[in-house]
Amino acid sequence: MIEREIFKRRIILFDRLESFGFVRANGDYLYERKIYDGMIARVRIAPLGEVSGDVYDEDLGEVYVNHRVESATGAFVVGVRNAYTALLEEIAEAVSVEKRYVGDQTNRIDAYMLDRYGVSPEFMWKKFPHFGVYRNASTSKWFAIIMNIGKEKIVKGESGEVEVMNLKLDGLASDYLGNGVYPSYHMNHKSWVTVLLDSSVGDDKVEEMIEISYKNSFNKSKRK
Repeated sequence: MIEREIFKRRIILFDRLESFGFVRANGDYLYERKIYDGMIARVRIAPLGEVSGDVYDEDLGEVYVNHRVESATGAFVVGVRNAYTALLEEIAEAVSVEKRYVGDQTNRIDAYMLDRYGVSPEFMWKKFPHFGVYRNASTSKWFAIIMNIGKEKIVKGESGEVEVMNLKLDGLASDYLGNGVYPSYHMNHKSWVTVLLDSSVGDDKVEEMIEISYKNSFNKSKRK
């Protein structure tokens, strides 16, 4: 969905909605604007911050959907798509702030590492702007990296984007495999594991593995 793509890394600031022009209706916030020749956009924000919307043909009084069809390339449909996207981006800029990661658990774990170890992520690669590396402040060695990857890279037959964390468990790596913990993606399988951050693994268990990885980052041997 267009809405999900624009708002997936943003937190809605509800106190800004009414000043932008949203109105309350049955617990939701609604906004309406004419965006293109005879087309009206209606955007809805639910109490938990989910954003949805529709485009209506003003003359026919019907929902228009062609702007959501990626293969549709006519001048009119492209115009509607661009106008609707521009409106959503304007709303996002005005009534929300960017969050570091998409998932609730991912953001909790990120906050935990700041509180526990005093470290924030480094975003080192333009090609992978949401890959966050966490270093031991004393040794500069990595002890964790959070990535957004295709689920098929760690689970056969699965698809869709997920957030994961790689942790260095060394000799304990095999002991933690299963139930959301996998042989590491893109790193040494003997030393590192990949943890799925969709609450498949409880926060306590993730924090336990982070502690092991953090202690291993004091080791003077080379990172593998």
